[in-house]
Amino acid sequence: MIKLYDFPMSPRARKVRIVLAEKGLQHEKVTVDITKGEQKKPEFLVINPYGKVPALQDDGVTIYESTIILEYLNDQYPNPPLLPADPGQRARARVLMHYADNPYDGAFARLVGEVLFKPKGQADQSVIANAKQELTICFEHLERELGSNDYLVGTFSLADIGYAAWAPLFGPLQVEVPTHCPRVSAWLDRLKTRPSIHAAG
Repeated sequence: MIKLYDFPMSPRARKVRIVLAEKGLQHEKVTVDITKGEQKKPEFLVINPYGKVPALQDDGVTIYESTIILEYLNDQYPNPPLLPADPGQRARARVLMHYADNPYDGAFARLVGEVLFKPKGQADQSVIANAKQELTICFEHLERELGSNDYLVGTFSLADIGYAAWAPLFGPLQVEVPTHCPRVSAWLDRLKTRPSIHAAG
């Protein structure tokens, strides 16, 4: 059986949970409490030497790094497919996944560090302001990428998942989609209605 090393509040682990739900894959969850530093314990470092969640084991294969896990699951369990068949669109999906993993994820990670992990009143407001400005740039980019599509590459795919995974933290981090990005707002609302995203928490 698939074993997922998980932390419920981790957006990167949530990405994997979404794919598992989309594909209807039964799995065992092993909670690694990152608030207690369990991801740095020697027994977990054997599984993921980077000391991060998520990690996944499947039939003797161990994978870490969330996006690589997503691609593995899509390759190993191809139905329903979560990447386009067309090579050009498939490449575009991967570019958008890379964008989610870098500027988008990075800006959110800085917000989490300031807003959720620092004692009240000690957050660096300049870091928060810069991160929110970076997110505005990301939302504007996604507005253009969406065009008239319901999802980033036409149908729901791995390209959408990295963005959906952060949505539950918009409220706690006081992130709002700018009013001049209505397609992004509609897309995020659409993603929230998917059973897999609801199931992933």
